[in-house]
Order: sequence, then C-alpha cells, then structure tokens
Amino acid sequence: MSHDHSPTSQPYGPATPVIRRFLVRLAALGGTERETVITRYAAESVTRGWHYAETALGEVIERSGRGGAQEAVAGPLLQLVRRPGASTAPPASDAEALDTLEPLAEPALAALLALVVQDLLEPKDFATLYTPLADIIPLASLTS
Repeated sequence: MSHDHSPTSQPYGPATPVIRRFLVRLAALGGTERETVITRYAAESVTRGWHYAETALGEVIERSGRGGAQEAVAGPLLQLVRRPGASTAPPASDAEALDTLEPLAEPALAALLALVVQDLLEPKDFATLYTPLADIIPLASLTS
C-alpha cells in the first residue's frame, strides 16, 4: 500500500506538519503543564486583546477557505481532551458536550486554530492566542 503525500493528504492545510507535532506534544503534557495552560488561559481569555485576536481568527479562517482544516483538527483534539470515562454518545446539549471535555480543550483549540492560519493571521493575534501554551509547547519545537 502506498501513502499519498500530495497536498490532498494535508488535512490541516499548509500547517499540517506543525499541527501534527503540536497534537503529539499536547498528548504528552503532564498534569502540572496542563494546569499551567488552563490557568494562563483563564487569565488571558478575558482580556480585550484576546477578544480582538479571537475575532480576527474567526474572520481569517472564514476568508482563508480553510474551514475544512478547522473541522479536521476537531476530531484529534476531542480525543485528547475528552474527560476519562466521558460518554462517546452524542451529547444532548452544548452544555453536556462541554462537560465531557477537560478545561484544556479551549486553550488547545485556540492554539490549533491559530496554527491553521498562522501564515495569514497578524503576528500579535497569533501570539495572543498561542500565549497559554507558548512556553509549554514552544513554537520553535514545532517548526524544527
């Protein structure tokens, strides 16, 4: 069986190699690292800068045509941040869906989506969205 390495085998768009490395490193995070990310996210996500960056991220994803990549990152991320013992049955509500996920889900999703469009996002907006994970999963470790 041959493996197709054409552009169509890049489910996350041009950032596929970086996103794959990010997911591997995210899966390997220990409890202390996870708590650090969650604490940083709680502080950052209520700032005006975060709100602006999140809004810009949504606009850039929509304009970029990378909605498929956005959807593609959801599956692997959900596998990594589902609470142990959480049901895999479809949730009855959004609240129930959130209850099945660890608090790490939100900062990890923000970082992943920023990585999907990093080449199109303003550097300050990317940095803001990646801040909770910046020294836990350094960007340089994903591109080397």
